[in-house]
Amino acid sequence: MTTHTPLQFAPPELEARAKEIFPVEMSPEEFAGRDGEGWDVFPFANYQYQDATLHAWIQQFATILATPGLVEVYQMKYLTSQERARLAALKGLIDDDM
Repeated sequence: MTTHTPLQFAPPELEARAKEIFPVEMSPEEFAGRDGEGWDVFPFANYQYQDATLHAWIQQFATILATPGLVEVYQMKYLTSQERARLAALKGLIDDDM
């Protein structure tokens, strides 16, 4: 039997920052498609938030980021072909610098 340690509550300043960063009026799926590229580490999911809507949104976004290929699925759904081409070009520039 696996037990899960409950998440500690986010400090108020972290919760305020999360509310500034994450547009909960947009679905986590659309946000992942539009802005999910490059989130190598997502520490926001390590906390419980007082705002239940924000908490659920962050946990869903974290699940999307942790699922291989899912950001790309949502990029295909929410980005135009021009936006996808621009993203691919930017990724190429970043890869060239490494």
